[in-house]
Amino acid sequence: MAYRVFVSHGWSDRWVAKQMARCIRDVGGDPFIDIFDIKKGDRIERKIQAELPSCKELVVLLTPWSARRNWVWTEVGAAWGRGMRTVGVLYGLSIADVEREYGGMAALAPTNCLGLDEFDTYISELKNRIGATR
Repeated sequence: MAYRVFVSHGWSDRWVAKQMARCIRDVGGDPFIDIFDIKKGDRIERKIQAELPSCKELVVLLTPWSARRNWVWTEVGAAWGRGMRTVGVLYGLSIADVEREYGGMAALAPTNCLGLDEFDTYISELKNRIGATR
């Protein structure tokens, strides 16, 4: 079974999210990302509800744009409710910004966040997790 990773992001950040998904694929992961996996005419909420349980973890790109999106926080909350590993990737925001401007980090602990410039660390750790499941 593939090691599935849900990539959550706001529409304005889709280019960066695509690069993240490609990095996940490069280390043997199977990213679920709406850009590639949700087609015209699909019911977005049904597709997400169907795919999220097949994912082992969620990585969320938090930017000044995505942090305003209800879908992003809904996906984070759904992953939290399932007890999934969840990692926040901050770009243009700090943890303090999220705490102050977007209602806090209830479902995403500050220790589970890193800057976009540290994404390679996440990818390295992900590669190890994927290897351990094979």
